[in-house]
Amino acid sequence: MADQHHNPAQKPVPIDVVLADGFSMLTTTLILEALRFVNLAHRRMAFNWTIKGIQSESPRASNGFTLAAQQQFDSDTPPAEIIFLNASYFPDTAGSPRLSAWLRAAERHGAWILAVDTAPLLLAEAGLLTNRVATVHWEEFAGAQVRFPQVGFRTTSVEQSGRIITCSGGMAVLDMMLRLVTLHQGEAVAQHVRECFFLKDAETSLFVRDRKLSLAVELMRQFTESPLPLNDIAARSHMSMRQLQRRFEAEFGVAPGRFYTALRLQKGQSLLVNTRYPVAKVAFACGYASASHFSQAYRSFFGVTPHEERARLAAGQAQSRNRLAMFFQPSSSLLVDVHGPRLTP
Repeated sequence: MADQHHNPAQKPVPIDVVLADGFSMLTTTLILEALRFVNLAHRRMAFNWTIKGIQSESPRASNGFTLAAQQQFDSDTPPAEIIFLNASYFPDTAGSPRLSAWLRAAERHGAWILAVDTAPLLLAEAGLLTNRVATVHWEEFAGAQVRFPQVGFRTTSVEQSGRIITCSGGMAVLDMMLRLVTLHQGEAVAQHVRECFFLKDAETSLFVRDRKLSLAVELMRQFTESPLPLNDIAARSHMSMRQLQRRFEAEFGVAPGRFYTALRLQKGQSLLVNTRYPVAKVAFACGYASASHFSQAYRSFFGVTPHEERARLAAGQAQSRNRLAMFFQPSSSLLVDVHGPRLTP
């Protein structure tokens, strides 16, 4: 895109910020603040955004807050030049043929479409990710691969395919926004945005600040079916076992073994909810030797058995929530005690 931000007569670029109930307040705030910083750089309204709720005019965030949208989503309203689609928990409740048709129309008219967290699943449902690379929130990755085999889902932070950009969520949104601003407004404006966020360089916005710890987390994510011994993970991450233990405790407030177990069980939940695999197959995919062992671990972690989980889903109830928050951001706020993990208020 040509950088024309020096032209004071240029009209503001219209943007639709489309929110599904259960959206992430963190990622939405980062998006809006980045857009605001662009306007500050120009000392004028370069971006003009409209917040739209898919299910209502007051979309409810995953943290319980509601946001007063400027409009409720209407598929008869033409899409803006740039669209941010933000969903987190239960994205399927936001999907509809009308939303899919609206997204396809936006793509045909050359709009930039940026999907965050679990919103890439809505793009896949609309057929916009077929034969493209994309990313999605890590908890949904396994299920997304099974549900949309024609999409090249990756366990990365940000992926771009033409004018479609997908982001796995969390602090990776900063990477996504800096990429968009660079493409749309130029490197100088992107640098201004970076400085407004107090980022010295793009690497500051990684999920895990510590490179060795980031490598250890990625190894755990890659080896869920055949879990690696922790001493192997430490060695491959160029750490001693003591360093591995200390860094997990410092970053996530939890031991590496418990972190690894939670990662595997969350993959199990994704497979239970999004596939029809037998429980035994799900167990093996998560590194458990038997369905019974997996079921015991699952119940201990989620409070329900795998069969109860699926029964809840069949009855139209929400899936169970894990008691250990595994957001790969440095700001993770976790407490772990003898009664198991719990979130800080």
